[in-house]
Amino acid sequence: MNIIQTIVSYFAIAAAFISSLFSWGEAAMIPYTNDYEIPDSIPEYQVISTEEKTDWRAKWIWDKENLTEKNVWMCFSKNVRIEKKPETLVAHISADSKYWLYINGETVVFEGSVKRGPDENSGYYDSIDIAPYLKDGENRICALVWFWDNETSYSYNSSGQGGFLFEAIGEDIAIISDESWKVKRNNAYVDSSLYPPNYRLPEYSIYYDATEETGDWTDESYDVSSWENATEYAVGGEGAYGKLYQRGIPFLKDYGLKDYENSKDYANYTVSKLFGEKITVDIPYNAQVTPYLKIIAPKGKKIRITTENTLIGAVSTTYITKEGEQEFEALGWFNGEHITYDIPKGVTVVSLQYRETGYDSSFCGDFKCDDEFLNSLWQKSLRTLYVTMRDNFMDCPDRERAQWWGDVTSEMIMTMYSMDSNSYLLYQKGVQAMLSHVDDTKVLQTVVPISGDYFELPVQQLAGITGFLTYYEYTGDKAFVEKVYDASLDYLKLWKIGENNLVVHRSGSWDWPDWGDKADMTAIENAWMYYALSSVEEMAELLGKDEDISFISERKDTISKGYKTLWTEDGFKSEDVKKPDDRANALAVLSGLAEKEQYDTIANVLRTTKNSSPYMEYYVLEALCEMGEYEAARDRIKERYEGMMSEDYSTLWEFWDSWRGTKNHAWSGGPLVIMSKHFAGIVPLEAGYEKVKIEPQYTLSDSMNCTVPSVKGLLTLNYEKTDGNYTVNLTLPQDMKAVLYVPADSVVNINSKVYYKNGEYVNGDKIGNVRIAEKELDNG
Repeated sequence: MNIIQTIVSYFAIAAAFISSLFSWGEAAMIPYTNDYEIPDSIPEYQVISTEEKTDWRAKWIWDKENLTEKNVWMCFSKNVRIEKKPETLVAHISADSKYWLYINGETVVFEGSVKRGPDENSGYYDSIDIAPYLKDGENRICALVWFWDNETSYSYNSSGQGGFLFEAIGEDIAIISDESWKVKRNNAYVDSSLYPPNYRLPEYSIYYDATEETGDWTDESYDVSSWENATEYAVGGEGAYGKLYQRGIPFLKDYGLKDYENSKDYANYTVSKLFGEKITVDIPYNAQVTPYLKIIAPKGKKIRITTENTLIGAVSTTYITKEGEQEFEALGWFNGEHITYDIPKGVTVVSLQYRETGYDSSFCGDFKCDDEFLNSLWQKSLRTLYVTMRDNFMDCPDRERAQWWGDVTSEMIMTMYSMDSNSYLLYQKGVQAMLSHVDDTKVLQTVVPISGDYFELPVQQLAGITGFLTYYEYTGDKAFVEKVYDASLDYLKLWKIGENNLVVHRSGSWDWPDWGDKADMTAIENAWMYYALSSVEEMAELLGKDEDISFISERKDTISKGYKTLWTEDGFKSEDVKKPDDRANALAVLSGLAEKEQYDTIANVLRTTKNSSPYMEYYVLEALCEMGEYEAARDRIKERYEGMMSEDYSTLWEFWDSWRGTKNHAWSGGPLVIMSKHFAGIVPLEAGYEKVKIEPQYTLSDSMNCTVPSVKGLLTLNYEKTDGNYTVNLTLPQDMKAVLYVPADSVVNINSKVYYKNGEYVNGDKIGNVRIAEKELDNG
């Protein structure tokens, strides 16, 4: 980050802090919900392909002059004659870095290609059927390609040169990128030094000078004869561009151009103020968007387009007008709820709109109870998750867009309770990238892909290993365990044991246990290590790795012995801190290091100590629920999230204070999992939901409705308390086995049929796939 960006960021933080002082005080919770319907069915579980495509005939092409020039936009055009339109014709396409594809003037792909990977010297390719866009006779295929080549980035590795690759081969048809394609640099896109990129992002801010436009060059009638012929640089899969793998994740979902909530206020509006006017238009929720404008203006006016996130390092757009009526969509996406167009005097706004795009996975989970605070928090958590999904899971969609592995682990488990299985592909893709970056050091890197930097945050990697087992538990994908097992065990073996029977502290490249202070690093990292060892032990048992189990068991026994020395009458505590830390004690429970007779003391720590950031808060809440302290978990959620729920904003903050960090950090969405997994009590008993436990906490709410997307299909629980008795409705996928816990004298309906009543199964001895277990309610 350069000095100007640093100063601006500090001013932004200071301004936000001052604003928070004036808004201090108890504020009412503002309800929030996402507008969606749960689908009737969801996609089947899929596994990404990790096979390289090696049979390329197409060539990587670019122009002659700008091969290594950064932040360049290039136009490609190819005329193709087709005697008879085929029924199908699959095109395989790749670019460094992004492309937009047009055929016969129609948009075929809006922002194609995912950020390069999975390793440092490879990329991905897209596959799409282009036959619906073709016609008999002459066809025009066009592509706009944006090459970044940022020297530092937390989410992308550059090949070092711009490139476009296109191959569509069918019966009697072969369309391949080669020197016959026409190419021209789009000079309207300027690599301006006025708004330099945030060093964490590979994407640049857009600076577009309409006076330099190429014209409507994607139109079939546009004359490209004066353009130069493309230069070939390598066959696909070779050269600087490296190997190519299937993208593995869906194309972006394009929601189309939409009006802002207040677009009508500025329709046919002429800016008359001397120094122009900042027009802020609103989106119903935080979203990934590309802003659009249609205006009438004199030549040479500068319009700036920003969001509420621009000052913390997000990208922005600058548009220089041409003469007359004109329209423009900034193709570089940013996110926010409030988009500001800074428009100079003399410009008439015809219309302002935005295009929302996002990861193509459906919202298909839900949670509702009597408490609107919890309902709204679940929905905000879902919105926060979705805005951090695109080419990869992100920590935040504005400042970094990076695949920090602690964040990814949290995001993965959130998808298991809220989104369809297309979302799991994003996690698989991230895991493949992490494994592809493992070298002779055996280190699991915390941020991949990455350029110009390196991160190993050891406790995030330990959390990630526990996440591998979690993924298996929810999907039943044994092949996934086989992929991650060796790398997980190798990483754990890097840690040494000290004379005190605890691990020798591993600082990695960043000694980070969590945001905030008072972190008991000794207790935290040993609990994480024990937790990770237990996870790998289960993987070893699953895979029959008997030769590894003795090492794992011995290491666990040693750490358990050492951890016992950290116990005090107030909870687990090392000499690192003066008082027991909530995070350390929570992890002691989750890892299995804590004995049940210690739970009362630990529960008191978790009720009274509030050190954790929103990231580690999830694990604290998990521990409370593991100990059966559901009311305490609910109360802690409502206390800690009060500030976020009192702000009229659709996503959750990075920190507990709104003036620090970003306003969209998915690691803050842990309560979504807590509510569906623990309050509704839905969790797989056998991997892949072969068998599920459903144990709602009936004392938390007189009614509850929860839908969970499983790999076997949608599972829905609904219960209602009427006159002291409960009616429980359960909808299960076919052949899913379940254990359902209900209060005495409950009526249970399974798939809309009475199943259990008056303490008996209605079919007598013919018990189906659901076993009913009655439980006494503790109303104390």
